[in-house]
Amino acid sequence: MTGPNAKLTCSMLSALLLAPLGALCVAADSPSLQPPQYVGAPTPGQSVTNRAFTGIPSMAVAPKGRMWATWYAGVTPGEDQNNYVVLTTSGDGGATWTEALVVDPDAAGPVRAFDPELWVSPDGRLFFFWAQMEKGRRDAELGVWCIETTEPDAGQPTWSQPRRIGDGVMMCKPLVLSSGEWVLPISRWREHDESAQFIVSTDAGKTWTRRGGCNMPKDVRQFDEHMFVERKDGSLWLLVRTTYGIGESVSTDRGTKWPELKPSAILHTPSRFFISRLASGNLLLVKHGPLDTRTGRSHIMAYISKDDGHTWGGGLLLDERSGVSYPDGQQTPDGLIRIIYDYSRTGDRQILMAAFREEDVAAGKPVSQDVRLRQLVSKATGGQEKPKTSTAPVHFNADGKPLRTSRTGTLTSAEAKPHLLVPGTKLFADRAYIAAELPAALKNTHFLPIAMDGQKTLKCERAGTVFFLTPALERNGDTAAQPLMDQGFEKVALPEVPLFNPSSTANFCTLFQKDCAAGETILVGKWAVPLFIP
Repeated sequence: MTGPNAKLTCSMLSALLLAPLGALCVAADSPSLQPPQYVGAPTPGQSVTNRAFTGIPSMAVAPKGRMWATWYAGVTPGEDQNNYVVLTTSGDGGATWTEALVVDPDAAGPVRAFDPELWVSPDGRLFFFWAQMEKGRRDAELGVWCIETTEPDAGQPTWSQPRRIGDGVMMCKPLVLSSGEWVLPISRWREHDESAQFIVSTDAGKTWTRRGGCNMPKDVRQFDEHMFVERKDGSLWLLVRTTYGIGESVSTDRGTKWPELKPSAILHTPSRFFISRLASGNLLLVKHGPLDTRTGRSHIMAYISKDDGHTWGGGLLLDERSGVSYPDGQQTPDGLIRIIYDYSRTGDRQILMAAFREEDVAAGKPVSQDVRLRQLVSKATGGQEKPKTSTAPVHFNADGKPLRTSRTGTLTSAEAKPHLLVPGTKLFADRAYIAAELPAALKNTHFLPIAMDGQKTLKCERAGTVFFLTPALERNGDTAAQPLMDQGFEKVALPEVPLFNPSSTANFCTLFQKDCAAGETILVGKWAVPLFIP
């Protein structure tokens, strides 16, 4: 399965797509809709010694004990078009690992592969899922792909050809219902109502159909990354990532309708969590921090519920360090629980695993002889370094677009209220930086003092042009310019301004603009200042 693939025709694409979404053949020439060009052993450029980014893992254990793990990686230190997914395996209980496959859509072209997931189905097949997305595209091109094998206990199994399941992203484990139906938690969080979807197969994965979905309000939507639990009374409990932590909804009609989302009693940082039914009938929850505390991405802990998630107890600490995230796992028939997670995605670049039993979780400390923490699965090195801070003189951005102020929009954020942007104003919620110089062409501009660190979700309340100030790509390694351009923002033909601390050219900022629709959401990481003219 290596080398370029022929382009799909509309009829071929419809055969691969999720049933309700077959109309997407109008976009069949999109590179992200093509099967990946490379599925094979890591090339020298994809080796563990040439990775600047490693994170977002998943794992599964085959019926006879062979272990599989996956994550996505890249030669550059971040989430970008260079990303590909890695599959590794261990036949000795995790003592040693051998990388078996890399899935790379187009070898550092405009399409990235990311958010992989592993799952062993009830009939013993191993499914390997991932998402593909072309730079700057939306849900119609962003889709879930998979390969599968009937030989999951072989070191080099035979895999099926890649097929596209449907639109969106699947970050978490599938669920098998008591009815025998299989459910995929596929999200269409970019631009779709009822984005936390409930996708069902009644024929053991041959076809998939959308039965329903929970609407994620745009002002709290943050990637969804939802999971389902079938409760003992037959209801279906959805838990989903939001800007405030974890939201929940309960369906009583087998997933067709989902009531309005509400905050869960489980306090959590906006990040992935893991929940699963154990062989005992109890539920396992792996989250960040104590039950009554909302921490950051640190202190990965495991809890047990004996009453279908209404209350939780225990609390086994798996890893207390800052920078641990994205747990995923599985319990094997011998009762052993394994949880995989990442640590320091662009620093130490580690994929780690913890092993323990239910009694360890309930006791809140190791009581069995099987607790193993911080087991190393992979440690990446090399790759391209983070861009250095530029000391170049002011850029005049003559290649940018003319400033548009005839029809301006407004921005809102759940974490910040708008303020007039004038010199001397504090710019960020989590930093003491003070505004120095602003674009002369923007007067009476308002801004949102959001945090400098972390992922933020903003909403365009009034349709029109909105703006961001952030360093140019070559100016500062912490720029948000590329993610903004991926969402349709364009550089404005105005000179850079020393936004704060004028003595450092690292803080020279370029203005970016976009015409947004009402209700459109914008995602921004570190660091950028959102602006609008009221």
